[in-house]
Amino acid sequence: MSRKKIVAICACTAGMAHTYIAKQKIENEAKKRGWDYKVETQGAAGIDNPLTEQDLKTADVIVLATDISIENADRLEPYKNIIKVSTGEAVKNTVTIFNNADQISTKEVKDSIGKEIFRALNTGISKFLPVIIASGILFSIVLMTGDVTNDDILPSNQFFVDLKQVALYGFAMMVPVLAAYMAYSIGGNAALAPAFIMGYVVNNPIGVNQVSTGFIGAMIFGILIGYFVKWLKTIKVHPVIASIMPVMLIPTVTILVMAPLYIYGLSYPLDWFVKVMVATLKGMSEVNAAFLGIGIGVLAALDMGGPCSKAATAFTLAAMAEGVYGPNGVFRMCCAIPPLGLAVSSLIISRSKYTKEEKEFGITAFFLSLAGITEGAIPFAAKDPKRVIIAIVVGTAVAGLLGMINGIDSLVAFGGLVALGGVTKGAMWYVIDMFIGAFIIAAILHFTKKTAVESEVNTEVE
Repeated sequence: MSRKKIVAICACTAGMAHTYIAKQKIENEAKKRGWDYKVETQGAAGIDNPLTEQDLKTADVIVLATDISIENADRLEPYKNIIKVSTGEAVKNTVTIFNNADQISTKEVKDSIGKEIFRALNTGISKFLPVIIASGILFSIVLMTGDVTNDDILPSNQFFVDLKQVALYGFAMMVPVLAAYMAYSIGGNAALAPAFIMGYVVNNPIGVNQVSTGFIGAMIFGILIGYFVKWLKTIKVHPVIASIMPVMLIPTVTILVMAPLYIYGLSYPLDWFVKVMVATLKGMSEVNAAFLGIGIGVLAALDMGGPCSKAATAFTLAAMAEGVYGPNGVFRMCCAIPPLGLAVSSLIISRSKYTKEEKEFGITAFFLSLAGITEGAIPFAAKDPKRVIIAIVVGTAVAGLLGMINGIDSLVAFGGLVALGGVTKGAMWYVIDMFIGAFIIAAILHFTKKTAVESEVNTEVE
């Protein structure tokens, strides 16, 4: 397998840490083996180092290290020498990917329906994150300049009244964007327009009983519209009709089918489900709240921004969309704890057990923790997965338990200390519980971690 060529596309849900860590792991392994390589990233800032047609034609192996649907996916259709993995797999199992390159290059790997739906959810989340984060920052500004009474905000002047309204409109956009890009992930561009419309419909009262199902309805109809459009595109029609299918016929037919299905059918069971979920969350005992907090903490830490974390994101945002802010507040706090704990461990408590490179990781992890970016823990977990993952899961689970008991609420969809302005209840506990979790992680690692040996492989976050 001398002098092979590997090309890759990396894209994670948030478009930040996982994307670039996967890129560097692939590049480092290619350099070690003497392979030619080129890695395209599709991150939050857009497409960087794009693969050309010549790159794809001359590649022995094409690796798609993605958690979401990628841009310009049609260019890959002629090629069978593709392996599809998550960005987390690309980070953890880089050597295995390269070792199996011969077998990978002889077969086409197709996603199961489950994986396709989960990728659709991640795609929807990745597209609405900038919308809700920007709206959340505006909302935080209003919170810091006004008074919070009875779960409502009284802005200090008319400018902040208007800013609050802009932020609320931004939050309302979250649901249509989620539905649209979930549908897009499955059905392509033709699914965007009907899913945007249905996303707006499910988020507003409609029908005789004025039912709205919000986040849950958006997820369901994003999937339904995606598969319905995907099926419509398989129908053979005259070339003249085919030219107007994506613009006119597919959106119209899709809405004519999906709108009545929602209004007269699915809206009622979905509304019931949402109401039961909200009532259950609001009526939880302290014991049940503690167990929920443990679950949120485990999911936030287990795969450091991967599928488990994204599942928790979807749940907490669905609850927040229905006016239940506790799970979101605890989750946003928990996202910051793994990198903060490792920063405390490597820079303060157990400095002698870390290499110079790992201490540099610790500095990066600290700054990522400020914004609640759990991926700051990945370089540590990649080097010592057993000890690091156990430590961060235990520490974050304990903090999640305390956060739910202490009644932390947050109205913004990002975490870390920079999100403190969006914490409407338990702001002091938000900080205290965060540091309790971080110090538990540091303490566990202090007693379990072996003194590290300087490594030749550099795995830093770009």
